Amino acid sequence: AILAQASRFVAQAHSRPTAPQAFLSRAPDDSGHGMRFQELFYLANIIDYARIITLSWAVNSDGYEFAMWYSVSYILDAVDGYAARALNQESRLGYYLDMVIDRVSSCLCLHFAAKAVLSGATFVPMTVAAPVALMLRILIVVVELVAHGAVMFLSEILGVHQKHMGYDYRIVRQYLSDKRFLGWACFSFEGFGLGLIMNSAPLALISLPGFVFRALANITRLIAIVPLMEKEKVKWLGEQRPRDGKSE
Repeated sequence: AILAQASRFVAQAHSRPTAPQAFLSRAPDDSGHGMRFQELFYLANIIDYARIITLSWAVNSDGYEFAMWYSVSYILDAVDGYAARALNQESRLGYYLDMVIDRVSSCLCLHFAAKAVLSGATFVPMTVAAPVALMLRILIVVVELVAHGAVMFLSEILGVHQKHMGYDYRIVRQYLSDKRFLGWACFSFEGFGLGLIMNSAPLALISLPGFVFRALANITRLIAIVPLMEKEKVKWLGEQRPRDGKSE
């Protein structure tokens, strides 16, 4: 029951609006500027600043201390969305802050997990430490940077709806449409990385299935959207040329 509640809580925290919706709900003010000065002091954005601080403290520590500060940042990630909605403080600044911090946070967790494995400070045998660390670092590039970056490019720049990105695959639909799977996957990702960092075999092993599910869902989505990216890019460039001609 506790795990189910935690999964629902994490899923709600990660249920962000799609990029076009985000832009509509965070429209510029009447002055035409993309961001108003007061948005810097929205409570939701201040919470994100606190996430940056706690992540910096995590980076300068290790083991259980890293896990403590990292967990604080993760909890704040769940709180900022509620604060933004409750106080009607959704903003473009908050949208991008949350998105960037999430990616930095995920990369840090994987990096420090790989570092712990290579140092011999975990339950992972040294005979397989190098391959395990390599896998974790490959996931930093493929999942956290390339896959998420491709999704952001399609949604933010080309305006492609999220449901056009890999929804033909069941694993992607489960990951993105079912909050139970999303919460389990995100919770497991953090649990597996922190399990390695804290040298907690039970936590890492319990979290492994969800960790693998999240990685496979994102890689499948990336494979599905690669041809879509080229198609949409050509379409977008074709639309831009007439506009450029008119402006001349």
